[in-house]
Amino acid sequence: MNILVLSDLHIDTRDNFSMFQWDEMDFVTQVERLRDIYSIDKIILNGDIFELLKYTYEEIKKANPVLFRYISGNDFIIIKGNHDIFNSFGITHYQITNSKGQSIHIEHGHKVDWFNGTKFGHTLGKAGLFFLKRLSGSKGIKKVYLKLVSNLEQINQIPKRYNTLKYLTYALKLLKEHDVVILSHTHKLESHHTYYLNKKKRYLNSGSCSLGRFEGIIMNTETLKYELIKETRESVRNLYPMSYAI
Repeated sequence: MNILVLSDLHIDTRDNFSMFQWDEMDFVTQVERLRDIYSIDKIILNGDIFELLKYTYEEIKKANPVLFRYISGNDFIIIKGNHDIFNSFGITHYQITNSKGQSIHIEHGHKVDWFNGTKFGHTLGKAGLFFLKRLSGSKGIKKVYLKLVSNLEQINQIPKRYNTLKYLTYALKLLKEHDVVILSHTHKLESHHTYYLNKKKRYLNSGSCSLGRFEGIIMNTETLKYELIKETRESVRNLYPMSYAI
């Protein structure tokens, strides 16, 4: 089976504070192009699919009707991240075992953070989010709130916020039980190989599909061979300037 792992889309209302920065059809076209080229059987969205720290689910759905219909298909698996963990749907992780008994473990990876991973930090964050959203009922306060959250998410802040060594250490612990571990959350496309009990192990990070980037992983679950995908919104339009009907 060939899988495509994408993450950290942060789909929003595409307003002035947009993190997603994609046209719906451009994004769908890119996924379909990869599906055709690599004969993708299943697409795994590995967390932070929606930007629920800023907007409600209904606001995001209304602004992206084509994209929502598309990812609702049976060939999509949705894993929860810290920005959409309060969804009523989605799973915490996804595992695949191939015919050789090799195990692939996929999760967002935000549990490594104290704020997102511990019960106290999670409760504190949930309470703070609820309070801020209540405050943002007025247009003026909401604008300040959106600007504050958006500033924290700018691309130049991500390397400072996320020490990838912590996630590598976490992945190594998971690799004692699994042959492949795929995380996301850090917005950094990564590939690391190691050996444990004479078995080759792989830790991969699927990067990000926000801010107009398109990063991800294509893997054959039988051979465990993979390819890292790294493109931009502009290169997608130049490569394949046509849209699929959804």
